[in-house]
Amino acid sequence: MKPIDITMPLHHGMAHYPDDPAIEFQTVLDINNGASVNLKRYSFGSHSGTHVDAPYHFYPDGKKADELPVDYFIGTAKVFSFHSDIDAEKLAELDIQADDIVLFNTHSRSHIAEYDPNHACVRPCAAQRLADTHVRAVGIDCLSIETDEAFPTHRILLGAGIPIIEGLYLSDVQPSIYRMTAMLMRIQDSDGAPIRAMLEKYE
Repeated sequence: MKPIDITMPLHHGMAHYPDDPAIEFQTVLDINNGASVNLKRYSFGSHSGTHVDAPYHFYPDGKKADELPVDYFIGTAKVFSFHSDIDAEKLAELDIQADDIVLFNTHSRSHIAEYDPNHACVRPCAAQRLADTHVRAVGIDCLSIETDEAFPTHRILLGAGIPIIEGLYLSDVQPSIYRMTAMLMRIQDSDGAPIRAMLEKYE
C-alpha cells in the first residue's frame, strides 16, 4: 500500500493557535527577478502546522523535543475516528495498549485559514487513561489537543512524559492499525518542533 502523508503543508498565512507566531514566508531571492537562485525566508513558531509538543513545553525539567530518540515516532499507530470530544468512557471501548502511538481523527478543518476554537478535544479523563496505559504518544488532527486554556490534558500527558502530536492531516485515513514513520526537525533545546509523518497499512 502506498504510504499516506499525514503532514499538513506549511504555507504562508495558514491557521495557527491564538497568540502563537503567524506563519510567514518571504521571497528573498527570485530567479525571475534576476537572482541566480530562488531563496525564501520562513518564519513560524515551534508549534506550527503538524508538530510535536515535548514535555518541556509545560515542564522546565521535562524532556525537550531534540532529546527524544531519533526513532521515537516509528512504530505501531492506531487511528480512531471521533466526531465529538473524546472521554475515558469512549476510550474504554478501544484496543489501546502500552507503547501504542494513538491518533485521533476528529475530522477537523485545521487546514483552513482560521483556528476553530470549537474543535473536538481529548478530555482530561481520557488523557489520564492514556497516561495510565503508558502509550508512546498521542496525536490529533486539531491544532491543539484541547480547548481548555488551563491545559489540563497537556499537563497530564506531558507530565507523564508522553509527547503530543498536533495538526495531523488525517482526512484520508481510515480507522485501523498502521506503521507510522515520522521524524522531528532537530532543533536544539526545543519545546516543540515540526514533524513529517506518514502511515503505512499493515498487510
